[in-house]
Amino acid sequence: MIWCLTLFFFYTQGASLLVLANKQDLKGALSCEEIQKVLNLDVLEKRHWHIRPCSAVTGMGLAEGIAWLVEDIQSRIYMFD
Repeated sequence: MIWCLTLFFFYTQGASLLVLANKQDLKGALSCEEIQKVLNLDVLEKRHWHIRPCSAVTGMGLAEGIAWLVEDIQSRIYMFD
């Protein structure tokens, strides 16, 4: 398992991570802070990540999430962290 994570981190260096927190229209959905804690995203140093609350049913947050992803990639297209 450790070698899988090592390969994942090696091959995804510089990649943007967008987490679409779906089902936010339902009662009991995890908050973005809870999702960040569960996924342990704080360990992803030198990586760009964003959690976007959304609802696939209503479409809320989907366009904003994709917009963040595009902006993040555009801002670093010729630069490496």
